[in-house]
Amino acid sequence: MNLKIVIPSHKRHDRVFAKKLVLDPIICVAESQADLYRQYNPDCEIVTHPDDVIGLIPKRNWMAKHFGELMMLDDDVHVVKTLFCEKGEPGVIRDPEQITHIINSLYELACMLDIHIFGFTSAISPVMYNEWGYYSLSKMITGCAYGVRYNKNVWWNEEIRLKEDFWISCYMKYKERRILTDLRYNFAQKGTFVNAGGLAAFRNQEEERRSILFIKKHFGDSINIKGATNNGKDKTKQLVEYNISCKFKF
Repeated sequence: MNLKIVIPSHKRHDRVFAKKLVLDPIICVAESQADLYRQYNPDCEIVTHPDDVIGLIPKRNWMAKHFGELMMLDDDVHVVKTLFCEKGEPGVIRDPEQITHIINSLYELACMLDIHIFGFTSAISPVMYNEWGYYSLSKMITGCAYGVRYNKNVWWNEEIRLKEDFWISCYMKYKERRILTDLRYNFAQKGTFVNAGGLAAFRNQEEERRSILFIKKHFGDSINIKGATNNGKDKTKQLVEYNISCKFKF
């Protein structure tokens, strides 16, 4: 089965940045938004889901079943950073052919290893990169760029609305003991916490708190609650009271 590169989107018909980064992207939207997305994105295939699939987590469950094998890119991903770059090198990739090759190479490795969740690192700086460990079976994927080879274990709990990358990383680690993470590349987002549309309607302190405690309840010591953070942007300070990190013991 060929890998599909799918961009889930919601009310951002004029701001699908990720489509410029890959070859033959598919944008997945609610049926009621399809006409606007086709108008603003005539170069992309538009696949629709029923309007009663509301929120990113139900959408991921729908897409996994519908496409079977896919890479999901958030619509606000605008560049790929190379964490292995040397001083003076550009450290970013915007060429669609090269990025598509990077995605397909990781998918092929996941197929060889029979791994069902695969993706890229959330590390953002070359100082976080270990040149002796550029792949991992024990580190979580970043939520804005990861792929699925669907089977019965691939499932997002729809009781939460946020932090689904933590859920699926922990859940698949529990069910299958392996997730595949490429630690060489970071898919960077543009204005995650201040960009209208997407999850903006759901993201607030209480929803963050509820999702964090729900995930902590299920996965215990693998989830570490961190202190207050503003995600590096003062204007988002009121949105994120605290955050979490994930570390597996094996």
